[in-house]
Amino acid sequence: MILGLFALALLVVGGLAGVTVAAFASGAREASAVFALLTLAASPLLLLGPAQDWWRFRRRRRLRR
Repeated sequence: MILGLFALALLVVGGLAGVTVAAFASGAREASAVFALLTLAASPLLLLGPAQDWWRFRRRRRLRR
């Protein structure tokens, strides 16, 4: 599940970055600016999988004590 979340976030951010480059190359500067902002807004999604992995590891350690 953790790897799946990371892969999904990577797909979303990569797709938005690709659309940003395509919009900029086609001359739609306003649209590319919007897609660039959406890419930046979606970037924290990449931390979702590793944060969940860290939390599970930390919780297991805490229960043993």
